[in-house]
Amino acid sequence: MTTTRNSAGTLYVCGTPIGNLKDVTLRLLEVLGAVDAVACEDTRRTLKLLTHFEIKKPVISLHQHVERERAARILDVLRQGKSVAFVSDAGMPVISDPGAYLVQAARDDGHRVLLVPGPSSVSGALALSGFPADRFIFGGFPPRKPKDRQRFFREWIKPGITSVFFESPFRVKKALSDLAAVYPDALVRLCHEMTKIHESVVAGSVGEVLATLEKQALQGEWVIVVRVEEVDEIGEKEEGGQADARLR
Repeated sequence: MTTTRNSAGTLYVCGTPIGNLKDVTLRLLEVLGAVDAVACEDTRRTLKLLTHFEIKKPVISLHQHVERERAARILDVLRQGKSVAFVSDAGMPVISDPGAYLVQAARDDGHRVLLVPGPSSVSGALALSGFPADRFIFGGFPPRKPKDRQRFFREWIKPGITSVFFESPFRVKKALSDLAAVYPDALVRLCHEMTKIHESVVAGSVGEVLATLEKQALQGEWVIVVRVEEVDEIGEKEEGGQADARLR
């Protein structure tokens, strides 16, 4: 990319609390207080964070529908040798959120891109699940249509490897029903409101979890962690399967 600028700036890719503001890091507060501007997915959510910690900065909206347009604006700020903090509504930016284009554009334009790590609902759900996480697959949000969702689960869930997905409250039960149609013996950890007052994990087989949710009105986004045991040639679970089953 060929550009004209006075000097290189710095883009900070910043993780923010996923629910409990007390999980904010000292480094994040330091960076937010020092940068020239803050780029974010939703200005209303980010302004609440900044206001809570008494930080006043210009805020630039960068949601998925205007990412390229706003990225150009942010590059103009960086070309002045200034610094910008990039945050999402919660957790690490870019993970099932906008921002990949901005990060690459800033790097291509010769600016420093630095990480300010923070909480992640993906790693948090893995830790809460009790499933092995030496290897895992993150599939983001499943498709909305049942046939596409079942095809998606066949593709993204591998026996012996823990899988993590996001889902909205409107489709959690439907997603679990489609999961049961594909993998009826799947073990599930359904994580909700992590780090908040009403944090909970619904654990069991996919059928047991569905039965637990049957009469509940669901709110908020959910993280689904799935484990399907490997089966050997004679149909027995490989070593470790019984230990995982006991976790239910």
